[in-house]
Amino acid sequence: MSQKNNISARDKFVSIDDLYQLKQVTDVSIRPHTNDVYYTINQANKEDNGYRQSIWRCIEEPEPFTQGLPRDSNMQWSPDGEKLAFISARGVQSGNNSGDAKPIKPQIFLISPNGGEAVQLTNIPTGVSNFRWSRDGKKIVFISRMNKEELETPSDEEKKDLLPDELTLMAINQKKLEDKKIEPRIITRSEYRAGTSYKDDRKGQIHILDIATKKIERWTNSLEDDFTFAFLTNDNSFALTSRQKTGEGDQSRNWEIVKISPKGEVEILVDDHYGWGVYFEPSPNGEFLVTNIDNKELGTLGQSSLCLYKLKDCSRKILAKEIDNEKYSPKWSEDNNFVYFFVFEKGLADIWRIEIKTEKIEKIVEGDREIVGFDISKDGEILAFHSLYVNDPSRVYRFHIPSKKEELIHAPNEEILKKKILGKTEEVWYDGNNQDFRIQGWILTPPNFDPKKKYPLALNMHGGPHVMWSNHQSIPMFHEFQLLAAEGYVVFYCNPRGSNGYGQEFYKAAEKAWGDDDSQDILNGVDLVIKRGYIDEKRMGITGGSYAGFMTAWIIGHDDRFAAAVSQRGVYFFSSFWATTDNARILINDEFGTSPLGDNKFLWERSPAAYAKNIKTPLRIIHSEQDFRAPIPDAEMLYTAIKMENPNLEVEFLRYPGEGHELSRSGQPTRRLDRLEKIVEWFDKYCQVEKYNESKDKENKKNKIKEEYIKKMRKEIKELK
Repeated sequence: MSQKNNISARDKFVSIDDLYQLKQVTDVSIRPHTNDVYYTINQANKEDNGYRQSIWRCIEEPEPFTQGLPRDSNMQWSPDGEKLAFISARGVQSGNNSGDAKPIKPQIFLISPNGGEAVQLTNIPTGVSNFRWSRDGKKIVFISRMNKEELETPSDEEKKDLLPDELTLMAINQKKLEDKKIEPRIITRSEYRAGTSYKDDRKGQIHILDIATKKIERWTNSLEDDFTFAFLTNDNSFALTSRQKTGEGDQSRNWEIVKISPKGEVEILVDDHYGWGVYFEPSPNGEFLVTNIDNKELGTLGQSSLCLYKLKDCSRKILAKEIDNEKYSPKWSEDNNFVYFFVFEKGLADIWRIEIKTEKIEKIVEGDREIVGFDISKDGEILAFHSLYVNDPSRVYRFHIPSKKEELIHAPNEEILKKKILGKTEEVWYDGNNQDFRIQGWILTPPNFDPKKKYPLALNMHGGPHVMWSNHQSIPMFHEFQLLAAEGYVVFYCNPRGSNGYGQEFYKAAEKAWGDDDSQDILNGVDLVIKRGYIDEKRMGITGGSYAGFMTAWIIGHDDRFAAAVSQRGVYFFSSFWATTDNARILINDEFGTSPLGDNKFLWERSPAAYAKNIKTPLRIIHSEQDFRAPIPDAEMLYTAIKMENPNLEVEFLRYPGEGHELSRSGQPTRRLDRLEKIVEWFDKYCQVEKYNESKDKENKKNKIKEEYIKKMRKEIKELK
């Protein structure tokens, strides 16, 4: 092939900037009494370094329905299908006559299925986080988070009687109170930060909006309970919700399911629901609740189960026990006869259902893909779902249940992917360590792959540890894997023991031993790929984030086969992680059966930082400064330990300000791209030296031209002066 043809083919490979072109479907909904499918599409936006999420629909053909400025989410249809409500942060909110603009808070908007301008239903200063229609379509129950001062602030109706000066003074005092809370920040909670921010003193309060009058009533006034969702009973007389069991602290996994009156009176329906959070769906007739429940004996080592509560006597029944995998996202059929749900199994996710009366289970939708969201039509005949597919990270389908007929209604990435030459993915199965489990993995080869040549290997590992990877990936991993393949790497990834989708015994098989058998499961897969004959064993890179950041550092502390390593947002020092993380602290207690207060020596021996002196692999550590899931002190510990033990080893520490644990998935797009560039650059430096040097030469020439141009401009300016 000529050099010209090589260049034109290379231009068709996945590039780093393709992140801005790829679209991810994030939610799907069927308009009641029709077969019309509505769904949201999220896309990185280059102009403002953010994201756009808009609502689309497919009646006959796919078409955009809202502009998504900036994000429209949480679509909820009125029961008659004549109104679509959603949450969005759009427009400009003024600041109580004080002249200061307030930050835009998400509110509920209403739009006709015929289109037109969306009408704003709420204007809550603290915003709206979740909502649901009443069964009769006359009311909406929603959650807004409020603190003591906000609960005592006059309502909008009461503010009408205040003078402008009084409103201005109120706003100034409110700002002073907010500033005072962080200088210094007084911590009293055991779990006091999450995501990228510190938790404030606000608690979720239940509000009721009357659609006809637009009047809003607040039913709760609690600084103890933090409600995150609510449903109205069929007669609108009570709200159903959940709360952490009172008196047990922030990290209690014991929950209560409660009924709340308009006066805020609480009636406990279920007092012993166990889970790492709880969310339920009431049956349409109001007789049952369906939810997920965790295993109290196994904690995070146990798969969650489907649980049915009968509200009349609050009796509990575990559903679909014969399926030895986790069941997720239960949804009721409108006739109350069936509960539909996901099952994750062997790299796939299918839709099942169980008949409530007979407990008969059946698989409804299956196929070689991973389904990630679905909805059911009111007549129970249509399913709409969106899924991931090996060569397309987002597709929307309509499925006719009686006939099993399936229709692809939108593949938003089809046009861009038609122009791309993708790497090919092959599924492999092999024996894990000690031959006690079979491990599922995948090999992604570069575009225009030639098995007679030698290629560098990029080993990528998943976090969790209880996560299931697949050859079907959403945009972040699809883009990353295909980019690595386009850059000349054979990519290998797998689901070692501890992963989801292979049964309970597999799920808990890394108990008290992260890094032992699970790492060997992964390395056995690497050996399998090497035996294919097209891998250069001296040019292999290893990377992963979170639990896989732990695994990256653990492996290079016990094995020196890799030429380069990139460890991301990892856990490297368990005692530090336990003390600084958010609610993930329970992972240490459950997975290792102890804490630093109980057996600090054992946890140190399980920490990658303890083996810093053994690390010989050049390492780039990537971490976000506001990662409160795996806080940055762990990365600082690993970096400092390596510097002290191996001062001559090439090790770099990259810190991203303002980003959190989700940098690779939802961080600022420019930083997501920078992260990918840094991974490829580090691998190339040790695995594709010639390519790396050429890249650096081009960069140096570019910088030299820029410097010369600047000198020339400065000289001309000086002469003009």
